Amino acid sequence: MKKTIITLALMLGNILTGWCDSSLNILPAPQKIVMGEGTFVVKKGLAIVSIDANDFSANFLQDKLEEVFDFPITLTRQSVNEGFIRFETDKSLPEEGYRLDVTAKGITIVSATPAGKYYGVQTLLQLFPSEVYSGEHLRLKEYPMEIVTVEDAPRFGYRGFMLDVSRTFFELDYLKRYIDWMSFHKLNKLHLHLTDDNGWRIEIKKYPELTRKGAWRGKNELIPPTYLSGSERYGGYYTQKEMKELITYAQQRNVMIIPEFDLPGHALSSTAVFGNVTCGTHTDKPSACGEFDNVWCVGKESNYRIIEDIIKELADLFPSPYINIGGDEVVFDYWAQCDECQALMKKEGYKDVEELHGHFVRRMEDIIVKHGKVMMGWDDIQDHDGLRPSSTVVAWRSQKKGLESIKKGQPTVMQTGEYLYLDMKYTPAERGHSWAAIIPLERIYSYEPYQDLQLTPEEEKLLIGVQAGLWTELMQFPPRFAEYQIFPRLCALAEIGWSAKEKKNYADFYGRMVNKHYDRLYAMGIAFRVEPPKVVYEDAQLKVTPPYPSAVVRYTLDGTEPTATSNVCHGTIITDAPEKFRFSTFFNRNLKSIAVGAENVELHRYLTPEVSVETDIELLANNKLETITTYNFNRMIRSKTRVKAGQTLTYTFKEPVACKTIHVPTGYAALPFYGVSDGYVEYSYDGVNFIKGEDFYRYHAYIRNPEAPVKAVRIVITDANDGWSCCFQNLKIE
Repeated sequence: MKKTIITLALMLGNILTGWCDSSLNILPAPQKIVMGEGTFVVKKGLAIVSIDANDFSANFLQDKLEEVFDFPITLTRQSVNEGFIRFETDKSLPEEGYRLDVTAKGITIVSATPAGKYYGVQTLLQLFPSEVYSGEHLRLKEYPMEIVTVEDAPRFGYRGFMLDVSRTFFELDYLKRYIDWMSFHKLNKLHLHLTDDNGWRIEIKKYPELTRKGAWRGKNELIPPTYLSGSERYGGYYTQKEMKELITYAQQRNVMIIPEFDLPGHALSSTAVFGNVTCGTHTDKPSACGEFDNVWCVGKESNYRIIEDIIKELADLFPSPYINIGGDEVVFDYWAQCDECQALMKKEGYKDVEELHGHFVRRMEDIIVKHGKVMMGWDDIQDHDGLRPSSTVVAWRSQKKGLESIKKGQPTVMQTGEYLYLDMKYTPAERGHSWAAIIPLERIYSYEPYQDLQLTPEEEKLLIGVQAGLWTELMQFPPRFAEYQIFPRLCALAEIGWSAKEKKNYADFYGRMVNKHYDRLYAMGIAFRVEPPKVVYEDAQLKVTPPYPSAVVRYTLDGTEPTATSNVCHGTIITDAPEKFRFSTFFNRNLKSIAVGAENVELHRYLTPEVSVETDIELLANNKLETITTYNFNRMIRSKTRVKAGQTLTYTFKEPVACKTIHVPTGYAALPFYGVSDGYVEYSYDGVNFIKGEDFYRYHAYIRNPEAPVKAVRIVITDANDGWSCCFQNLKIE
């Protein structure tokens, strides 16, 4: 008989050392903190003193504090002797630096610029209860604050976050929330990836069809459906009026919005609209997003006139000194077959078709400079010589590419995929990509922008900053998955960009996160990722280690995901059926981690009968049907092209299988990507006669409670799938 005994011994493993002892728990870590003796009590009569009554930071602070205190807070220009929060100016301080003094009589924030003032306010807010971010009225009568002096300034002037709004469209109000969250963490550059194969997101008044047609995808649209959009019309865009509103909102919070429209590749949303801007040639090689006919022709002079029209409107709209042209992952095959491109090569004396990419980039640079802006692009743009010294490179492919850019004299921002791509998985078991790396919180925190770079003092100045990015093809269902991928990793990025190298210490950072900052994130309304517990099975015991000592871990015994009402784990669990247990860490009952089992237990939830697979679907080279008969659920096979109506894939068992449920997953393992969007499953008791089962929904289908042992299961395609390829996995049989 299987048995389970839960002991009373509390497991407190994984207790971190070196945590921040100060109750301040400021993030990102300031350059200098000096604690004093005594307190300053915030109470009725508090006045905020600012020379400018319309100052945004002063008004922002007033609004935040009035949300937690049970008394009005005066904003005045008059001097106050005690019970004050006073703003002062000191031009000798760094541009974004500040000094925060909490004394027995009051609080003073000293800065040289509005940016420094705003960041001083952000640090001050972290000294108050977390509810200051939530709008929850605590109605505090008073609040004691420790005497302290904070002297602070950023390590890098460029501290950014890139958000892909092309693959997944985010509403304007949602972008405002991201700007808030960035500014609370002292990040100051929002790089918006406004165009890609999947959608054109910014109004261009001279070419209204770019948004009328290029902002939408679906079965009856110019852009085919992708990433679970299915038969539904999906998309959206920002009018110039809306973008001006967003820019003003960001400027008030010291965030610069940098626009990117990706050219000459990643451009189906524009090439499909204009049509004649492509080479008119064909290639079997799709873009990185799996789309064809998405590369602008380099040899057509008329293309540059269209591009200049677009750049002129972007330059007029965005105050940012930068316009980002993308320039990455271009499929050169079109240019190799194009008469106009070949004529250009002959005229310019180019020997290699890739030199056309350099030609295009330099033409973009000329146009952008003409309109008073600086060109920015992915590190692909520096693969060719001839860029102006001002043109700025965002290094994404590797640290080495960043080094190459700096050595060529280009200002460089580091966004290396192996550390700073937030669409990567936290762990192998979680949602996301993994092609660049698995990126847990500790890995991103470990990133040092200067690592592996041997630079002179002058070259070091060319590394102007760091940013993380979120590509969003996997984020649209549900939308808040984006928050899960971004936070708490963006907190680590904030410390990389702001705090001095010698101040960085992961144990200290993590201590500040769990002591206070997770509470702040929750108060901000962020659905951040909660770290799961570590579970090991040995000596007939499940040993459960929470991610931090105060974490609440709940569990189930039947293979289902824990809920907020599931049992709380108080210690080791003695059992001879470890495969049935699932554990999750809970934060405030509303947020939880993924459900995990024991790391070293082979899960026996699924039956593994001998099975063969047949299909009329053409697979990519080296993709063998036997790959998915191993019951390794991380392995799959992939079609060479879009699957078509009428195509099938059949699983046949050597012997009929008695089972309760057969789960038929498609797409990448754990990802809503390249799966069957239009189709259904059939099942057979004899391998000859088939019964129709469920339609596929979000790439999955089920056979539930068959009346007899099942001999075969068949996937039937009813229409072309969303993606240009389709992935198939093994069955999960319960």
